[in-house]
Amino acid sequence: MDWTLLIDFIRQRDPDFLTAVEGVPDDELAALLAEAGVRLPASYLAFLRQMGVDSNGYHPFGATLEHDLGALVERLDENDEDEGHAPPPDRFFPVALETDESLETLQDCYLDLQRVDGDDAALVWLEAGVPFAWQKPVDAAETFEERLVNSAFNRFQLRHCVERDVVALRGEKQPGEGRAALQQALALLQRAGFEPVLPVRGRVACLQADGLSVLARVNENYELLTMQLGGSERAAVKELADQLLASLPGARRPAGPRNLD
Repeated sequence: MDWTLLIDFIRQRDPDFLTAVEGVPDDELAALLAEAGVRLPASYLAFLRQMGVDSNGYHPFGATLEHDLGALVERLDENDEDEGHAPPPDRFFPVALETDESLETLQDCYLDLQRVDGDDAALVWLEAGVPFAWQKPVDAAETFEERLVNSAFNRFQLRHCVERDVVALRGEKQPGEGRAALQQALALLQRAGFEPVLPVRGRVACLQADGLSVLARVNENYELLTMQLGGSERAAVKELADQLLASLPGARRPAGPRNLD
């Protein structure tokens, strides 16, 4: 992914945000990689260089998940002292640590370095405090780039939409149904004048047209396509939702409130 496109997207919507972020210097990154003996995907390294020390309140993995490099290095140091208990860093590298100790189960997010695709890598969840040999990594059903694009569009675009709606389409759990539904929805939206405002990743697309925004993403664990819609006028958002419901067989509005951040 071209990192500059994401930075430009953020700058256009919140110019002051980037003045308060702090990245990790290259020499510190190089020292960490040498000590850990790992090679990390280029997209994740670009993220660390931009906001790996301070992300100015932006939490791409979730509000209670700590992703700054200092916390991650501490975890790696703890793992070194408890060899055999922790996941090997050349296979699973931590990117976000759960800080809410009131949760019954603490799950941390890792890059799966055996599933690297170019500059990107798959994400998995591992339970904190449980010996690695006793557990099976839980597939997050997204890559690092997909998570970053999804969270950035939510944080800097949809969050500021006054009116919101959701349209969902769930397959019969046949492999590939979710991605096929995403391609169908993209074709429909682009015919209606929508254009991507961030790079389209495998399971995530962010589009905009005439004051309307759409975040479309697939959860392949359930072959579920979810489209979050946003805009400033209720009538326009409802009209878009109705068009999607009418044009995508099996699409529906999920139950519950829709005007949520």
